Parts: sequence; C-alpha cells; structure tokens
Amino acid sequence: MIPIGDDNGARRGKAWMTWLLIAANILVFVLIQGFGTDERAMRAFALVPAYILAGGGFLTLVSSMFLHGGFMHLAGNMLFLGIFGDNIECRVGRLRYLLLYLGSGILGALAHVASCAISGQGLYTPLVGASGAISGVLGAYLVLFPGNRVTVLLFNFIPTRLSAWFVIGFWFVMQIAGGLTGWSSSGVAYLVHIGGFAVGWAYARRYRRREAERIARMRARRLAAGRSDDFRWWLV
Repeated sequence: MIPIGDDNGARRGKAWMTWLLIAANILVFVLIQGFGTDERAMRAFALVPAYILAGGGFLTLVSSMFLHGGFMHLAGNMLFLGIFGDNIECRVGRLRYLLLYLGSGILGALAHVASCAISGQGLYTPLVGASGAISGVLGAYLVLFPGNRVTVLLFNFIPTRLSAWFVIGFWFVMQIAGGLTGWSSSGVAYLVHIGGFAVGWAYARRYRRREAERIARMRARRLAAGRSDDFRWWLV
C-alpha cells in the first residue's frame, strides 16, 4: 500500500522546509555517500549504539538521519516526507516543523539505543535513515489532519482514496508487528519508527490544544471589541 498523494485543501503557503529536507537527503546520498557506495561515509556518520552508550558519537544522532542504505530506502522515505510533511509544516510553521522533525529522529534513535542496551543485540550495527523523523511527521499528521483522505496504490497498482486514520494506522500496526518479531531478523529498526511516531503524536496533541486555546482567546477579544467574524455589531 504505497501512498501517492493526500488532501491539501487546508494547506497554507509553500512548504519550503519540507523540500529543503528532501534536497538535503538527496544531496547527502549523491555527494557524500556516492549513491550509497562510499562505506567510509557510512562508518563516519552512521549511528552506532555502543558508541552512544560509551558517551561519544552524539553528532551521529543527527547525521545518521541524512544517510540511507540504498536508493529504494531513500526514495521510500522521501515519498512519505513529501506527501505528509507539507501539511504539517504549513500548519505548525517552519521552525516548529524542523524541531519536530529533528526531535522525532533523535528521540526515536535513542529509543533504539536503549533497546540495544537492554537486549544486548545490535550494539555495533550502524543505524541510518530518516525514518524516525518521518515517523514523527506521520504521528503529527494523524492528530492534526485526522479527516484527510490519502491516495494510495492498493496492491501497488490500484489508485484508492482511504482515510488517513486507516493508512497511517495500518502502517503503525505493521511497525509494532515488526518490532515484536525482532528488528534484527529484517535489518529494520522498528523501535526508531515507533519512538519517532510517539514523539510526533505527543507534540501534535499539545500543539492542537494550545492552538485551540489561542483561537478561543482571539475570538474572545473580537467579541469584547464588538466584532464577530470581522463584522461590527451593536445591541439596540
């Protein structure tokens, strides 16, 4: 079930930060990773849980988000970011969006590091990819745009419009199922996805509550000034 588009009717402005993040990921893959062939770049900038636990390599919490294991890994991540990221950026603003993106990626990676420490597995396996950050975007999307419809390729070739709740919910269930079977068997760090999603979900719920409070205050000020929906009124 591959997403290819979503509702953008409520989007305001241009999603420059989303496109800058996509461009940054592509440029790193091409110029630094040599289209995924430069293993030295992977060793230098990938996140290794054992190094984090030893008190070093903290910059790799960010640098690893811009590395990818191959073209399909990059293409899949950028497809999700391009479809879902623009709505979030236009809703919360560029700076908040960037912080959400980076925060989800970092905290998702730390959740993975913690699981490696507890299980003793994968401590020296490099971690790369923007999936934790993009998972945070998906979590925020589900909170802020629950009524949106997402166009997907059902069975990879039938265009179908489905609820965002179903599409993202199904994706999240698959991450949990993958995590329960053990990430090491597939090479996918599912806990990064789950952790990033939880961060985005929690942030968006807080943002939505504060947004509602801000709108209520603005409405109260308009009413106190004798205005309602930009029309002035009098009591007679």
